[in-house]
Amino acid sequence: MLFSNSQKQLILEILMKERRRIFSKHRGELLNKTIADLQQMARNESVNAPKTSDNSIDWSSRSKRK
Repeated sequence: MLFSNSQKQLILEILMKERRRIFSKHRGELLNKTIADLQQMARNESVNAPKTSDNSIDWSSRSKRK
């Protein structure tokens, strides 16, 4: 998935809200695992990501081949 960190946070918030719903048909092990995986992805990204905007790569800084 190629989502920015803010998009991942939004998806995570929506899934956590769905988990709190009493009559949700999506409750269960798969939802809990998905939330746990997204939380781990967000933590890893915050620790390991370079300090660029939305983890984009600046291709202009690469030298051209001759």
